Amino acid sequence: MLVTGYDDRQGCGYVLRTGPHAAEPVPGTQPVRHLGVVVLATPELAAALRDALVRNPVAQLGWGGPTVPLTFDDNTLLAWLRHTLGGVLTVAGGPSADPRRRR
Repeated sequence: MLVTGYDDRQGCGYVLRTGPHAAEPVPGTQPVRHLGVVVLATPELAAALRDALVRNPVAQLGWGGPTVPLTFDDNTLLAWLRHTLGGVLTVAGGPSADPRRRR
């Protein structure tokens, strides 16, 4: 999955790469590792992910929805980006609908 976005709180753009998109190092990104999974992120997003893993390792699945452990599967990362960082997202190669979310 390849996500580009804009973090309203920090006032900066970011890029996140997972799965096949993270297979090769990309200039301007840093690897972030968690539970054996590596993602590539721009420096500000990498710092936010590392901080979240230490200080508040959960992701909210929807507005006012339940929280789940912050893992690096695509659905959880997208939920974390949408509901924790906020801002605008563009997603390429994203996952199908998250079965944990109620419709």
